[in-house]
Amino acid sequence: MSISKTEREWRRRQTRAMVVLGRLHRVIERRAGELLVAQGLHGITPAQANVMMLLFQATGPMRARSVARTMGVSEVTVGRFVQALVREGWIDRRVDPGDRRAKLLEPTAKAYGALPRFIQVSNTVLDAAFEGIEPGAGAILSEAVSRINQNLEGDVMEGDGS
Repeated sequence: MSISKTEREWRRRQTRAMVVLGRLHRVIERRAGELLVAQGLHGITPAQANVMMLLFQATGPMRARSVARTMGVSEVTVGRFVQALVREGWIDRRVDPGDRRAKLLEPTAKAYGALPRFIQVSNTVLDAAFEGIEPGAGAILSEAVSRINQNLEGDVMEGDGS
């Protein structure tokens, strides 16, 4: 099967974008980890910090299942994050009165006291990542990455019987 030069170039660009997106994730994780330590947030991984930021932004306690869905990870993975965060006093976990099997998660007073440091880490990563990118280009990038995510999550969901 022969493909045109234009199609071949598009495939190269698609492949390059996917490789860069994978690498970008690892770079963000490494940089966020360094910044968490620099802010005195020792023992918190970037993924755990993401859980914290979700909980800070929520309008009330969140179920672990919702955290897992939002982060795109398994409930087992979120359970590990939650265990560590509860053990270190960053979040409280309590039974959901509407469903005794479910757990509600919310930040503790200790976590709210550290919120400015979590925000500093987030803002520093964002500022470095988007340096030199105009707001219009950033909006296009955000839409494109969201579309890629939707495309792939749809494939995953169809393939796993959900």
